[in-house]
Amino acid sequence: MSESIKSSEAYVKKFAFRPFDGVRRGRIYRLGAISWQWWIHEWKRSKAVKFLIGFLIFTFILMNMFLLFTRDMMLAMDPDLTTNDLLEDNLFTMVRGIVSFGISFEVESDNGMSEAQFNFGGTSIFILILLVIVGSGLIADDISNQTTEIYYSKLEKYEYVLGKFLAFFIFGNIVLTLPYVFEFFLLVVGLGNIDLITAFPALVHVILFTEIITITYSAIILAFSSLTNRRLYAGLTSFMLIFTVNMIVSSLTLSGGEAGFEILFDVLTVLLLTSYILTGATTVEYRSFRGIQSINLIDGVGIEGWMVLGALGLFILLGFLIVVVQVWRHSK
Repeated sequence: MSESIKSSEAYVKKFAFRPFDGVRRGRIYRLGAISWQWWIHEWKRSKAVKFLIGFLIFTFILMNMFLLFTRDMMLAMDPDLTTNDLLEDNLFTMVRGIVSFGISFEVESDNGMSEAQFNFGGTSIFILILLVIVGSGLIADDISNQTTEIYYSKLEKYEYVLGKFLAFFIFGNIVLTLPYVFEFFLLVVGLGNIDLITAFPALVHVILFTEIITITYSAIILAFSSLTNRRLYAGLTSFMLIFTVNMIVSSLTLSGGEAGFEILFDVLTVLLLTSYILTGATTVEYRSFRGIQSINLIDGVGIEGWMVLGALGLFILLGFLIVVVQVWRHSK
């Protein structure tokens, strides 16, 4: 064999693929690594993400300062009001504000009446923008950069899908679940005289409801991300759909008489009603331009609780199906 051939072989062996001789990690570790790597990438890449997270933290601080400064006044104005009531009312108002732009609801249940009002311009719109910015590029960027084959060399397609959902799920827990769990304990310490056993169901509701919000948003936003190779298009489309439908439905509900089945097409209103269902509410009342209107969720007439939960399940299922179909289509 000539020296030139031996030299060529040595060059090829030097730079060609060779068997991996390192420590192989399990699939669960690789899925977690994909998810965590994406969060680190978004944090380093986007100044908007840092700004929005900082703004939400600032808003939390202001709301808590207001509540703690007015605690004694509110207790003095209503002798029947307890610190446990203050904790539950304010915590539920804040967590329901995640999905509330402009509808005011009152709830009547066996435990009495409580009221929560949400105004457009609250934290909900900033949380939605934050989740859209982060989630819109999860799949769209891979399609645009043609990096999906790199993932498929080590992962099955279903593992790729699970990894992307896990990435959004981790981020959703960081910006939604953890802050409101922290808020619960902050109110316990700040308000004082709290019966933890009585207050514990409120903590369970916060965790369960924020997880439902995270899963729902992940299904919708990732579905749009899988439909295009431009994260800008995915982000704008998902935001405008969620925002516009909510505004239209809210306007129809506030200006009309009884709320119709159109509210089942609005994911934010469905999520908001789900929160009340989780607390055992049987009748939900809302303020319209014609006065107080009500939705009885168990009377067998009009909007029922099972319809709300069914609509929520369809939103999630449809989003997951779109992602799966698009991932399999792009991998062919």
